[in-house]
Amino acid sequence: MKLRKVKVEKLFGVFNHEIILNDHSQITIIIGENGLGKTVLLEMIEAFFKGSFFYFNTIEFESIKFEFDDEISWILTKNMNNEIPLLELFQVNKNKKESKPMKLNSFQSRDMELLALRISREIPHLKRIGPRAWDDRLSNQILNSEQLLFKYGDYIPHDIYLINEEVPKWFSDKNGKIKVSLIETQRLISLEEKEGKTHKKTVEKYSFELTEQIKSFLTESTELSSKLDRTYPNRLIDRIKNLSNVTDQDLNSELKRLEKKRELLDTVGLIEIEKDSNILEIENPQDVVRDVLMLYVEDSFKKIEIFDQLAAKIEILLDIVNKRFKHKKLYIDKDKGFLFKSTIIFDLMGNQQIIPVTKLSSGEQNELVLFYLLLFNTEPNSLILIDEPEVSLHISWQNTFIEDLKQIVKLNNLEVVIATHSPDIISNNWNLKVELKGLE
Repeated sequence: MKLRKVKVEKLFGVFNHEIILNDHSQITIIIGENGLGKTVLLEMIEAFFKGSFFYFNTIEFESIKFEFDDEISWILTKNMNNEIPLLELFQVNKNKKESKPMKLNSFQSRDMELLALRISREIPHLKRIGPRAWDDRLSNQILNSEQLLFKYGDYIPHDIYLINEEVPKWFSDKNGKIKVSLIETQRLISLEEKEGKTHKKTVEKYSFELTEQIKSFLTESTELSSKLDRTYPNRLIDRIKNLSNVTDQDLNSELKRLEKKRELLDTVGLIEIEKDSNILEIENPQDVVRDVLMLYVEDSFKKIEIFDQLAAKIEILLDIVNKRFKHKKLYIDKDKGFLFKSTIIFDLMGNQQIIPVTKLSSGEQNELVLFYLLLFNTEPNSLILIDEPEVSLHISWQNTFIEDLKQIVKLNNLEVVIATHSPDIISNNWNLKVELKGLE
């Protein structure tokens, strides 16, 4: 199930927009003047598929339609005629037959205050400073009840949304099938500690996350290695008894492929290869030697194929970062995560100077965080919404953004919708754009 079209009517009371997602490249770029609702559209898509229906009470619109690749559409309408806005969701199938509307809850102002208070207790960086006011220490903003619910709608328990006693089958069957993530413009600050106002930059957080992920894969590989090593003698004897048909060409081809794969894992920082450890080509070995070596090769592939997906992601990250960042190079260290070394400054011993990730420029941190998110923190087959990827990025980086994004889309099988003001982000990809129009 894939989303193919989004259509909103009377956004802010005036604008009608239609977004047709690009099915071929799986990348759609939304452009338009300020004030037309590019960011709001992304937020509406995210809120809908995450079940944060309260969000729709915070903005003015008449309806929003989500059309899927099976020709079924969901339409959310908002009736402003009542004192309390009425939200209704219904399904239209390919025969244009409508389902019975599903009514969604709306809140009285008193309900909003109680719900905001309930949510704020779950979020450590929110401090209540008045009857209807909270200090958001993560963004340094003062929020009222409506703003808090708008910003942190994901914390609203889903069981309070529906007026209906029963959720209709057409909704429950499809609900949750589309995974959506919104990457916002503010990407560089992340709450790390729950005490006081201690904050940790996102680059540090993700560097630590990567080391934990690598350690997890190393543990899995070690456990598999132990299992294979324990059973190796019996499996070898069984193979020798059954007289395998391994040829010299087969063996040497597999040895070369194994060495190439190990070199890649060494390059991306997942394993270390000792100098002069390359496996030599075997000339005219005895049959039993072929069997011994071929079983060794097969086991070696099993031990390291665990890293295939992770290695592919790291390889793309290294390629993207190292062709952009000047006078420094990114390495991945299984214990330290992101490891930057200067290419122009050396210590007295001739070693490259280490550059802490927190000392990168804001543009470099934005680039690193954005591509890390896309590579490591997205689920396969999900819809990713990116708001203003051009933030803090040099023009030359903007020009290559879409081409690099295409690699990630292919690797993780993503669909991406981008909202941007920058023609440099679009570069030569004008066929991917959808332009929002104002009133003529």
